[in-house]
Amino acid sequence: MLDALGITALINVSACPNHFEGHYQYKSIPVDNHKADISSWFNEAIDFIDSIKDAGGRVFVHCQAGISRSATICLAYLMRTNRVKLDEAFEFVKQRRSIISPNFSFMGQLLQFESQVLAPHCSAEAGSPAMAVLDRGTSTTTVFNFPVSIPVHPTNSALNYLQSPITTSPSC
Repeated sequence: MLDALGITALINVSACPNHFEGHYQYKSIPVDNHKADISSWFNEAIDFIDSIKDAGGRVFVHCQAGISRSATICLAYLMRTNRVKLDEAFEFVKQRRSIISPNFSFMGQLLQFESQVLAPHCSAEAGSPAMAVLDRGTSTTTVFNFPVSIPVHPTNSALNYLQSPITTSPSC
């Protein structure tokens, strides 16, 4: 199934073994409890995703249940690369995977990360990708560039119009 979806790399946010190391690139993030400092892995995970994307690949992020740890990494990625608030990123992911529920500690770390991502020294300028997505007038999008299109209900979020959540904005 991973091959059919064009996955070339995986981020394993668990203590689970990497079963397909000979076939996919892996980034292991050994977060094994709900009080761990997952935020210390945000930049490394984001850089990994961007490097795979830049090489034309796709990344699958997983943990054991797909509810808290992997969702936290995906939220951090969306927040940073699209310069959006946690609640916008959360709604975007929740519409696509309704069972996400980052634990209390991880939500706190994401809120702290939000303040870093949206720090005043970095502002969205007219014509930047983050602003340009607001100008598109479509109500559906292709999520993850998978072979299947998933309709997205319009909201006032910049993420609503993404062609892929694996999209980067220029850094400051």
